[in-house]
Amino acid sequence: MNPADRLEHALDGRARRLRDILRWAAGAGVAVGAVELAAGLAFAEWRVSLFGLLVGGFAVWLFRAVGAIVGPDRDRAITEIAFLTLATIAGAAVLEPGLAPALAVAALLPAVFVLPFLTSAAVGRVLVVAGLVGIGSMAARRIVPPNDLPSGLTDITGGVALLLAYGFLIAFLWEVGRRLKANAEDLRSIVAMSNDLSRSMDPQLVGDRIARHIAGAVGASDCALSYWDRADDRLVTLGYHPLERRGALQPTYRVADYPQTREVLEGGTWAIVDTADPAADAQEVAYLRSIGQRSMAILPLVAAGTTIGTVELTSERDGAFDERDVEIAMMLAGEAAMALENARLYDELRHQALHDNLTGLANRVLFRERVAQALERSRGRSGRPFAVLFIDLDDFKVLNDTLGHARGDEVLVATARRVAGSLRPGDTAARLGGDEFAVLLDDVADELTALTVAVRLADALREPLDLGDAAPAVAASIGVAISGEGGTTADDLLRNADVAMYAAKASSRGRAELFRSSLRAKAGARSELAAQLRGADQRDELRLDYQPIVNLASGNVVGVEALVRWQPPDRPLLMPNEFIDLAEETGEIFPMGRWILRQACRQAREWQVRLALPELQVSVNLSARQFQEHDLVESVEAILAETGLDPSNLVLEITESGLMSRTAGTIGRLTALRARGIHLAIDDFGTGYSSLSYLERFPIDILKIDRSFIAGMSPDGDRPAIARAIVELGRTLELQVVAEGVETPDQAEWLRSLGCPLGQGYLYARPMGVDATEAFLAGDATRQIREAEEPPATAAADGRRARRTRRLRLVAGE
Repeated sequence: MNPADRLEHALDGRARRLRDILRWAAGAGVAVGAVELAAGLAFAEWRVSLFGLLVGGFAVWLFRAVGAIVGPDRDRAITEIAFLTLATIAGAAVLEPGLAPALAVAALLPAVFVLPFLTSAAVGRVLVVAGLVGIGSMAARRIVPPNDLPSGLTDITGGVALLLAYGFLIAFLWEVGRRLKANAEDLRSIVAMSNDLSRSMDPQLVGDRIARHIAGAVGASDCALSYWDRADDRLVTLGYHPLERRGALQPTYRVADYPQTREVLEGGTWAIVDTADPAADAQEVAYLRSIGQRSMAILPLVAAGTTIGTVELTSERDGAFDERDVEIAMMLAGEAAMALENARLYDELRHQALHDNLTGLANRVLFRERVAQALERSRGRSGRPFAVLFIDLDDFKVLNDTLGHARGDEVLVATARRVAGSLRPGDTAARLGGDEFAVLLDDVADELTALTVAVRLADALREPLDLGDAAPAVAASIGVAISGEGGTTADDLLRNADVAMYAAKASSRGRAELFRSSLRAKAGARSELAAQLRGADQRDELRLDYQPIVNLASGNVVGVEALVRWQPPDRPLLMPNEFIDLAEETGEIFPMGRWILRQACRQAREWQVRLALPELQVSVNLSARQFQEHDLVESVEAILAETGLDPSNLVLEITESGLMSRTAGTIGRLTALRARGIHLAIDDFGTGYSSLSYLERFPIDILKIDRSFIAGMSPDGDRPAIARAIVELGRTLELQVVAEGVETPDQAEWLRSLGCPLGQGYLYARPMGVDATEAFLAGDATRQIREAEEPPATAAADGRRARRTRRLRLVAGE
């Protein structure tokens, strides 16, 4: 029962007592009216007769009207009774001025009996009218001439009326006072219980204290608080008073065995059971007799409008509990329900706050506490070491985006089970967030033991996971930190293990690495480099070199690939492999990528105009993270419009792994870019997730054969089968093919024989600065014009000329 229902129940109890008093008043009114009517008729005094009729009629009406006091129209009925009572008193004062003192006292009655029910404003209105009626009654005695009744009869009638008025006024005041005293006692009980409950949040301890307070408030011999386990339809005892008899009770029992209890739980109403009542529930009576009790009150335990259990009060006396006991018990039970539910929720929230919701493992907060406790134990037992393992799943994001987030969660749950199942009982496994896990290995013998466990765990994680209709395989990089090795706090150890994990990931994925102080220096250097990288594009520290892409048959330049370099103020020039991964981690790849695209497009357009090369294309690499930008297409369009480069002269390159991340969004952006005339290329094709299925799904124009397949060709005749297959694949799918890493004439000749149209590599030119690239392009353009003007030559001469052109080599900056 919620607070509003408890208040309504209490008001109904008071209304029933007011109804009983007003019925007595109505009976007295009928008697007074009858006496006055008889006296008026006997002495031929019409005003007295009218007075008798008025009082008698009002009394009859009142006897019928009080029935509406208990019910939904209670406040309206009480208000009507109050004002009609005052109106009757005012009329009676005019008809019988000799009764003015009694009527003045009677005018106070409505102001008293409305106090527990009406609002302050309504009570104020009744008080004002009551005061006016009382004053008017005394004034009528002076103004209205007295009746012609014998003085003795008038004195007797006035005395009886005054006695009745005082009597009912005292009855009403006593009832109000009793309620005030009861409310004060109730308040003291609630305050005492609240103070007691505030000292603990343990559900059972809270339940015992609640039971003690409720039993004391109503004089019960025993009190039991039970929680309703709806899933199993059982009541579980959480609190009991007195504690010494708790052991004799069943801790849980089925609700189906006790129909009366089920009615209380499902209906939210209370029930009284007495062993002497033949109509009482037989099961409840049998229970009472089995514990040596004779009467019981069963109350619903309601929190937030929902019944969560019961309060059972028992006594050795018959009829021990009345409505007043139920009222106070219900009030305390309401407070008890909230306290008990809060304690239970606190216990659940504490568990949730310290455990991961998805996997059930300890979370970062609890894991850090366990590591801190292990440090304290280690200091107190002669430095016995322990180890912290930091685990990060390799390429989980690609797997998550490929299989879907729901399957990704299944992988995390299966991984958590595998991690926890690989540990000893005293060790702790935790999920720190995302695809990061941690393990506390308590009491390890030495570094080798900890590293052996980490390697065994990495091997276990590498095994395919059984997800029913799928069996994905994940690898993990694990960092190991030993207590006492460069760390004196829990945060130090976690940081050391994290550093070692990144070292493991950098060296060889799916491996474990032990923390050494030197790794921290490397991590610090990486952090410093990341800080320097921030805003490099705004400080003009980036530059672009360009490597020509040539037609293998003619040797003509068809385009250039833009390659970024970074020149920090206090460091040597850095190549992309030295800072692009860091830029992706920190998010600097986004402003840097826009700068690269803008500079490359502007430079290509400038060469088109200056060197009369309108078909010159420029290739720009985009990282997987750049393809996650929601406004990538709009950004590319804006840069093309700003620089004036035609979309058909722009080639955007992305790696295979980049294509496989966020597949739906990637397909949408690729399609939008290609629809605008921009060419799309897969860089380093054959080294990632190559498959015909995704080539059909993605709107790709160009395949770039990775240099590793070209380098595999040997002078003695070995020819890489993969390179041949990629050329055939491109021809079949009508895709342009570009061979990277062409360094020798034999390689170029072989690729040309396969039908590979385009190539780039050191055979033609190394990546060059802007001026050197412009000179190369100008020379190539001049050569083409000269060759076009020369007379036809023999085929042998053409071959020699082509070979001479292909051997032109320029270094960066020339």
